[in-house]
Amino acid sequence: MNKRRKEIGLGSAFELSLSEAREKAREYRRQLADGIDPTFKEETVEQKRIIFAKAVEQFFETELSEVKEKEFKAWKNTLHTYAVPIIGKLDVEHITTLHIADVLKPIWSTKRELAKKIRVRLDKIFVWLKATGYREQDSPAKWVDLKPILDPLGRDKKAAHRPAVPFVDAPRWFELIRQKKSLAARALEFLCLTAVRSGDVRYMSWSEVDFDTRVWTIPPNRQGTKLKTRDHKVPLTEPMLALLRKVKQEQNGEYVFAGLNGCPMSENTIAKLMREVHLEEIAAGRKGFLDQQTGKRAVPHGLRSTFRDWIAECTNYPGELAEIAIAHKQGSETELAYKRLSQVEKRRRMMADWSNYLGHRSAKVSARSNAPRQSTYSLHYDPV
Repeated sequence: MNKRRKEIGLGSAFELSLSEAREKAREYRRQLADGIDPTFKEETVEQKRIIFAKAVEQFFETELSEVKEKEFKAWKNTLHTYAVPIIGKLDVEHITTLHIADVLKPIWSTKRELAKKIRVRLDKIFVWLKATGYREQDSPAKWVDLKPILDPLGRDKKAAHRPAVPFVDAPRWFELIRQKKSLAARALEFLCLTAVRSGDVRYMSWSEVDFDTRVWTIPPNRQGTKLKTRDHKVPLTEPMLALLRKVKQEQNGEYVFAGLNGCPMSENTIAKLMREVHLEEIAAGRKGFLDQQTGKRAVPHGLRSTFRDWIAECTNYPGELAEIAIAHKQGSETELAYKRLSQVEKRRRMMADWSNYLGHRSAKVSARSNAPRQSTYSLHYDPV
């Protein structure tokens, strides 16, 4: 075999007859003719026994050796804290969906997002275990199997309330953000003006922006977006365009709001800036920016709620138009496609009024407005 002579026994003469020995020799010759080493014995799952704790370490060494240190630590800390203490000593072949549920149940109600990340990581490990021969069965961490245990009533679809800047405080908050000179501040400013999701802004590329038609098109299934089957057209107002032109003078990469090494800006970067602005207000003896419902410090995603509350409390714009603006799915795909095409200009006027409210106009907002109804605002205000 491979130009090297090997010797192989046929078995004990006391256990094999002459005809059986000849048949076995013929089988070995057929294997050699096909390029198969008859001395090689593939390990079975039964022979490749491994407990989960050791499997995790082996997965880290072989599959996570090239990931960033931050991601590696996230995998290691979460699995060693929540999974290994419960299923670490179990043979991976014997771990079932019920065992995975035991890992997730203690944090499912209090740390839902963390529990979801752990489930995804466990699923990837068990898929790898099957592929490498340590396990015969499919992954026990599939959501389709865990859902009847963890979420039997389907309540997980309910969106959690994200702490928001009260709309009455939005002009003050917006002014503080505009005073900051960093690119993160511009990303947060643009996020507020557009009322889209954080990931949509952070992964925004210049190829998605059409300066001629003044439209930003977010494609479905691109990194950072939650859009699955439809694109989302964002009408760009003059303040948005001015901001983009200014950024373009300083940014030459693929992404509009690039972070280190030209990669998309991280969620933590804009969240950190928002936290700093809040703490600066506290240090100055003011109340900061706290959500009116929960009393918690406002976060970037909550700016969508700020915009939605302003629409409901201060304008006559229909709620449906605001829902389209923040890319909430309403109606069938056909209805959504029609609304996205036919209401871009209506939404442009609405978003222009939103930017005016935030402080992009020096004078008071007049009674005359571009809103669909006779009067846009139920109150007058001075931009702070």
